[in-house]
Amino acid sequence: MRSRFAFVALGIATAAITMSAGDLKASPISVQDVTSTATLQLRSNDDFVSSSSSSAAKPFSGHLAFAEARMVSGDKLAPVNGKDLHAFPAFEVSFTTVGSTLVPSSQDILGDFKPMGGGTYWQILVQPGKVWSEPSDPPGWTRASFPLALMNPVEGGESHNGVALFMYKDADVTPLHVQITTGTTPFQAGSVFKAAATSVSTMKPISAEDVHSIEQAFSLREASRLPVKSWDSLPVSLSIAQSAEFGGRMRDDWKLATAVFVHGTIYMKGCQTSEGPLPYCDRQRFGVWSATKSAVTRMAMLRMAAKYGDQIFTTKIDDLLPEAKRFPAWKHITLGSALNMATGVGNGAGKPEANIGDEPYDDSYMAFYNDGDFASKLEKALARPRSYGWGVDKFVRYRDEDYFVLGAALDSLLKDKQGADKDITSMLRHEVYQKIKVYDLPVATTFGAKKQPLAFEGLYATIDDLVKIAKLFKDGGAVAGDQLLSPQKTQEGLTNHKKWGLPTGRPRGSGERYFSSFWIDDFSFDGCDGNFARFMGYGGQIVAMLPNNLIAVRLSSATTDDETVSDFSGLVQASNAIEKICNN
Repeated sequence: MRSRFAFVALGIATAAITMSAGDLKASPISVQDVTSTATLQLRSNDDFVSSSSSSAAKPFSGHLAFAEARMVSGDKLAPVNGKDLHAFPAFEVSFTTVGSTLVPSSQDILGDFKPMGGGTYWQILVQPGKVWSEPSDPPGWTRASFPLALMNPVEGGESHNGVALFMYKDADVTPLHVQITTGTTPFQAGSVFKAAATSVSTMKPISAEDVHSIEQAFSLREASRLPVKSWDSLPVSLSIAQSAEFGGRMRDDWKLATAVFVHGTIYMKGCQTSEGPLPYCDRQRFGVWSATKSAVTRMAMLRMAAKYGDQIFTTKIDDLLPEAKRFPAWKHITLGSALNMATGVGNGAGKPEANIGDEPYDDSYMAFYNDGDFASKLEKALARPRSYGWGVDKFVRYRDEDYFVLGAALDSLLKDKQGADKDITSMLRHEVYQKIKVYDLPVATTFGAKKQPLAFEGLYATIDDLVKIAKLFKDGGAVAGDQLLSPQKTQEGLTNHKKWGLPTGRPRGSGERYFSSFWIDDFSFDGCDGNFARFMGYGGQIVAMLPNNLIAVRLSSATTDDETVSDFSGLVQASNAIEKICNN
């Protein structure tokens, strides 16, 4: 089934180590290649970062505009919904340097995407990179590279990750050279492709005020980043088998990144590709598919429960959405039931049994899925299902539409309480994410007059972001004495011995039960038993909240959602080797 499911600069000390973008022993790309408008062939990712003989660079500040370009790929990239997958998107962003770090003015979604008609399929995300000079570089010229990710704002699930390189000298800049070498599991795009492109660059100056603003924002973000160390630096030695269990039982070449959070530090296996480690792995943003359901939609509901009371869980959707009153199937469905995906409506066979996957992804689903307009997308979500007749909270069915409707209802509730100018994205950013020191968290939205988060997918997160979000859940929704989320509702579904959730029909280790966007599994070994929760996304994007206070993250480029993608039956026992779960 398709279950989406140590460096100091300008007095600022970084709080983390950029693991795969340090000084590497690699032959740099020649100056002739960088200054050329020709598209480079795919090469080692090491060529896009500094060599062991590199030196300090001149500072840079400017607003760069990059033109749309043709991506060259050996993979078949067929058009999707009339959109061109070979078209690298035009985008603009300002950069400045803080020491040797190249800092963008925005980590939000960039590029002019047209939801209807032709044009590029992609928008883009950029993150901080690095500047340096190589011994062979002409006097005055400096190299700059940064990590990037391509994403589609309608699909809002996968990312296609890579690195870009240009050179500058005062007001002169070379073309931008890009290569894409990996990504999280795609859906309509068809494959985790590799591609290269060269984009014409133009620059104009930015003001001193703009430079200061970028520097201030960077200082705040850097001070808040969690420390990152290599997997080999874990405080205990793991066997090969135990180490593998943190990435699950899928094929090793599908494991894009594996990390575990232990006592305040992230230990990470770098992002491996056939072209070598993906540069800036710890800074890269990844599409995490349905992990969005927890990190965005569940988070919004728990925040609103803290503000307005836990009784919002029993509020009926058709009392918040007038559009729902025209569809009898939605008459008795509450916000809590939608969060559980136990609405009692759907488009499947309708047998009263534990079968979370009994929901077809047919033409009517795809019509909903590809609709970028809020009003018509909501209409399709409400009109598609029928009532199964067994009522709410009886059986769980995996339905993206339930979460889109839930997101719309939550937004309506927020507007009723605080005014029409309020929206759940801004609420989350100001009232939750910034409190946990997550300052940039791009989320895909609908287009048109109302830009609502897709709610069922669309989050583009770093591993640092995912750990902080999971930690807030594990900490009962509180940070530094500030109760951000409903304490009772946050605790429900988390690691303990209570059997939270409805049966899914899936085996132990693959998500036995589902509850409020969490997949829950039991474990038992050496007289130690309990359960643990995780949130997941299509293709095997996993954030697991373990009973020994560890948090495990696995990002995947799996090309199929086979049974191993969700199999984490040995994860808890492997984590026990780092931190004991039971004293016996």
